[in-house]
Amino acid sequence: WERKKLGIYVPITMGQSPNSKNYTNNPRDNILVQGNADLYNNRVLKRTFTTEVTKIADRNDILISVRAPVGDIARNQYESIVIGRGIAAIKGNNFLYYQLEKMNNSGFWKKYIAGSTFESITGKDLKSSDIYISNHKEEKSIGDIFQTLTKTIQYM
Repeated sequence: WERKKLGIYVPITMGQSPNSKNYTNNPRDNILVQGNADLYNNRVLKRTFTTEVTKIADRNDILISVRAPVGDIARNQYESIVIGRGIAAIKGNNFLYYQLEKMNNSGFWKKYIAGSTFESITGKDLKSSDIYISNHKEEKSIGDIFQTLTKTIQYM
């Protein structure tokens, strides 16, 4: 396996919050994901909507909370969503998803957290984080195994 910087291996989009005057309760508007309160069970919750599109995440992007608490992750199950400043979107496979989940569960992000009142990590810290990669075939196999295990555990 090879160690790489996350931001060199995959594209990362740091969120940018729309102006709050554009927030709505209308489910026909764009889904807005501001932070970990909009993530549940590794999926996006539809809680807030917006008419203003700032930064977006596409279907299957990995979402990671970059503000209080840092490190919570989910997959975007919608066609596209607007991401606010508490979220980053990462283009990645299941192998990377489960690696990020392990990093969070092991306390990896604590070394990057800045701010005593409001925990956060910067885009630079996220992009410079070390991850491990393999060849595409091996990553797919490992990612598929973890996805199957997760689904099995969830439906027990």
